[in-house]
Amino acid sequence: MKQRIISGVIGAALLAVVLVLHNTIVFPLAFAAIVGVILFELIRAIGGLQFKLSTGAVMAYGILSIMLSALLRDDVSGAGWQIAGIFYVALMPICLTFIFWDYMRHPKTFTIEQGAFMIAAMILVTNSFTLLMAMNHDENHSLFYVILSLCGAWIADTGAYFSGVALGKTKLCPEISPKKTVEGFIGGLVSNTLLFVLIFLFYAKANGLYFGLSEALKAGLLGLVCAAVSVLGDLTASVIKRQKGIKDYGNIMPGHGGLMDRFDSVLFVIPAFYWCMQLFPIL
Repeated sequence: MKQRIISGVIGAALLAVVLVLHNTIVFPLAFAAIVGVILFELIRAIGGLQFKLSTGAVMAYGILSIMLSALLRDDVSGAGWQIAGIFYVALMPICLTFIFWDYMRHPKTFTIEQGAFMIAAMILVTNSFTLLMAMNHDENHSLFYVILSLCGAWIADTGAYFSGVALGKTKLCPEISPKKTVEGFIGGLVSNTLLFVLIFLFYAKANGLYFGLSEALKAGLLGLVCAAVSVLGDLTASVIKRQKGIKDYGNIMPGHGGLMDRFDSVLFVIPAFYWCMQLFPIL
């Protein structure tokens, strides 16, 4: 427990520094590194590290996409930036070509399931954090959106944990995650809904913004959606671990596991948060 607390505090402190520097190059660099590590952990989980060309292509796509998506949002003109934009568009087909080439080079050992998983992980992880880069460029509420989209999953998980400890009796998915209960799941939904309303309310009042019944309903719905997809992300990551017979995706955070173990729910919450805010803006 002591080790878990120490590594958690260090991780939170590092994340806080990155968030403080969200308007600098540190932000995309940090999340590009996180994406690279998560993709590495996922590929290792399915035994795909032996296929070095595919591993390199997947990680390169993730890291370069985050950097380019962040940098190209700046209002900069010139031939260099035009070339960078063209490369960003061509990055996906280039990396897919390397993966398929690697697949043909190892017809007996590189399974179609491994190849499909690598491509799916590459798209999901990268696109999720690319949307985080997009939220960081919001003109009015960039840091607020970034923090809430990252913490949305962790808030729901905390609410579900305490609800499960206090009231949990009915197992939610015993074959996937024996500790999760229906009562905990409902508690996570309720707590996230209420906390999102309060967080948006305090933020609006602190910034002199209007926050009425309509905004409260939308904030509550946003919290509900984020809590639901958070559980989906957590269970999806757990299914992979159970199928592959591993306890954690890594040990980069002692007591917590790998970065994928910490960001599994976040990968699902960020896109949900982003698109909900696009469909029904609250502030």
